Amino acid sequence: MNNNGFVLNFGSDDNARWKRLLDEIDNGNVIPVIGPDMQVAPKISKLDGKTENLHQQLISYIAAQTGVKNHPRTFSQLVYDDNYRHIVRNKDDQIYSLIFQIMSNIHQIDEIESTPSPLLRDLLSTRKFPFVITTSFSPIVENVMQDIWGHVSVLNFNNNPQDSIPERGGDIKTANDIKQPTVYYMFGKYCNNKDRYVVTDSDMMAFCSSWISGRGVPRNLTETLKKKYLLILGNNYSDWLFRFIWYGLRATTTDMKSDVVVEDGVEESFKQFLDRLETFYQENPAEVIQRIKSDVEDRSIRNLNKTTYETDVFISYSRTDDKIARNLYDKLTDKGLKVWFDANSIEKAEDWEAAIMNGIRKTRLFVPILSKNIEQESLIPHEYRTEWNIAASLSSKMGGRTFIIPFSETGFDFYNPLTKLPPEFTSKNATWYQQDDDLAEITAVIDKELDKLKEMESRFNH
Repeated sequence: MNNNGFVLNFGSDDNARWKRLLDEIDNGNVIPVIGPDMQVAPKISKLDGKTENLHQQLISYIAAQTGVKNHPRTFSQLVYDDNYRHIVRNKDDQIYSLIFQIMSNIHQIDEIESTPSPLLRDLLSTRKFPFVITTSFSPIVENVMQDIWGHVSVLNFNNNPQDSIPERGGDIKTANDIKQPTVYYMFGKYCNNKDRYVVTDSDMMAFCSSWISGRGVPRNLTETLKKKYLLILGNNYSDWLFRFIWYGLRATTTDMKSDVVVEDGVEESFKQFLDRLETFYQENPAEVIQRIKSDVEDRSIRNLNKTTYETDVFISYSRTDDKIARNLYDKLTDKGLKVWFDANSIEKAEDWEAAIMNGIRKTRLFVPILSKNIEQESLIPHEYRTEWNIAASLSSKMGGRTFIIPFSETGFDFYNPLTKLPPEFTSKNATWYQQDDDLAEITAVIDKELDKLKEMESRFNH
């Protein structure tokens, strides 16, 4: 199977199934499972004219370096080739060191396409999929997630549960963890050692055996996935292996509700398997992803249009940063903007919690001031953390449009675990300051984003 098809078990009516899928994506109930075929754009092999995904490009590159002439399509075909075994002197574990060396310098190798697939970027840029599962050992999906979210947690099913390195093993702690930007390597992430990730058929058998035995299986994750839909893209696996992946992620043989991307012309037994699940099949992944992307954008604009804005900017800050917060308020109001600022925006007899909630919901942009003072206040309860969580929750429902613009003191650590910023607060979107009067950049950024939002509102209204 590769990414040339689409399967849904949402019923029998196509329009109803599409609406259900898009609604579930909007509600955060769809988890992508991304394989090698969706990582980079396919490349045409100079040897046999066939398209190659990233794994196959690695195979061709290693084959060329080791004198293999039989055009292997899998790592197993490569490592058991006589020419390859002669070059590496029959060392079965040499392939892992070779892959590690190549992946560590992949951007310098012209023969291998390492630029992420536009389809992958389009899908993940919707920001509707903070938790992503990959069945490849490559970091391509992780890199794209980092570009989009700024900071990404890494979890990894490990075939060696005695391994003490945290990022090579793990499970989510609670169901809420899938709302955090995370990449889960189902078959391990590339490294310098064997038994840590899947390369050959023997590796796959060993990993399947470990999973079936329950050794190291992420219990919390599999329990959570039972209540979600899976969007499986670019997994070039045989019928039996696909069934294992599906079953393994669900840890159940019943109620296997999933969104699946499959190849045009799959094995007959697999078609029968899909038929039994009353699945929905389409053949163009580019159209599917574009439809998802367009729906996310349309819903974002519709939500934008439904909101009656009372202010342009909401300033969230610690009392220890009162001086710079007031300076920012003055600069923005001098430009004619409407600014929510607690000292001026909450009436004396008003319910301040309700006022804050309403203020965030009815503002165009949320600007948290993140200073080193906040890092020192990690152990103290503060209302600005409530404001952060409200804004983050609202932002997660907006699709790709900008809502949160962090205004950060130079040197502020976005990833300090004690500060525990919401994932929607990323350094990538931050504007930095060094002194109290350094406000030209932040006001320019706010002006630019407000112009974009108001143009979107005007376009939709007309």
